[in-house]
Amino acid sequence: MLTLSKQTDYSFIIISQLKGKDTFIPLSDLVQNTDLPQRFLARIAATLVNKKLLISREGRVGGYKLASNINTTSLYDFLAIFEKRLSFLDCLGNKSTKCKYEKVCLHRHGVKVKLNDVVVSQLKRTKLMDLF
Repeated sequence: MLTLSKQTDYSFIIISQLKGKDTFIPLSDLVQNTDLPQRFLARIAATLVNKKLLISREGRVGGYKLASNINTTSLYDFLAIFEKRLSFLDCLGNKSTKCKYEKVCLHRHGVKVKLNDVVVSQLKRTKLMDLF
């Protein structure tokens, strides 16, 4: 089942804190405004910088701000940064998984595959920033 990790959850929070800001926001401000752990936030922000969704700047007037290409990033691509699998069931996310109920199961070859395809398609069509 698709369950979002803390990294993804906190990434949404970081983006919401930076949305609409033209200046760089220091990590210390993000920590103070969100009460989230500084080290964890720093690692998440570094990953988002690496994926070119945030811009970082060091120094006295440094911090983070949203990169312009965040507006074209799909929700699917964003979720894929921290989520290992983007499927409803383990067997859909891992084709090598053997299931003893495969002959009668609708998950891998039927209803759930179609449902999964619909959801993935919608995630790919939806822009990340449409959520904000």
